[in-house]
Amino acid sequence: MSNRQKLVTVWSHRTGFTLMEAVVVSALMAFLAVLLSTAWAAWGRPSAEVADRLHIAQEAQLAAASLTRDLCGSWAQDQSGTKLKYKFVGRMQPENAQLRLCFDGGDNLNGLADWAAPDVVITYYVESKKLIRWDETSGMTFTVARDVDNLALTNLGNRVQIKLTFEYRKFNQTYTMIGIDP
Repeated sequence: MSNRQKLVTVWSHRTGFTLMEAVVVSALMAFLAVLLSTAWAAWGRPSAEVADRLHIAQEAQLAAASLTRDLCGSWAQDQSGTKLKYKFVGRMQPENAQLRLCFDGGDNLNGLADWAAPDVVITYYVESKKLIRWDETSGMTFTVARDVDNLALTNLGNRVQIKLTFEYRKFNQTYTMIGIDP
């Protein structure tokens, strides 16, 4: 019998794993599963929480940017270049749940909030967990931010306190802004 035939003969007697080999492999796999779950608990969950908090912060930043544009003193979409046309002339907070802003428009500027055409009226409100910006004059609506749980407004004379509460997954955060009338 040649060496090659002996080698084939030795290997041909082994047909599978022994019970002991299967137990050792199973134990190693269980240990690996424990290590992976521990690593996920230590690194995966906190990173998911950070992503959720960043999502809320990003939505709050979008809301603040839109409110800032509209509260800056003149209508953001005025392309005329004049400072008098579409000048901020009024603010209301119906039921402290909506923010209505009036900008003087038309050919005969009167400096008063007429709350109808030719003035431009912008309204912010929350609907279906979204902060909506509605241009009442053109009828266009725009979703400013998502995951908004509440919009609370407080009239402070020539200022308005705007509290936006965001809720995303298991996190919620309230942001408070003060808008000063120009």
